Amino acid sequence: MPMLVRKCPKCEKLFWIREQDVEYSDTNTLRVTCTHCRQILRVPLVTAGDNAGAPKMGH
Repeated sequence: MPMLVRKCPKCEKLFWIREQDVEYSDTNTLRVTCTHCRQILRVPLVTAGDNAGAPKMGH
């Protein structure tokens, strides 16, 4: 997975998600920690379509 940028819902700052920082809580959810406020975020994965297996980016 390439590095992705996410916006933390708690502190509203952008941070990078790197492969080594990702934990898989289950097959459909990534778990990452915000580098600014240390909030744990759960990111659902797309399960169908061209981007299957990729994180939803909130669009």
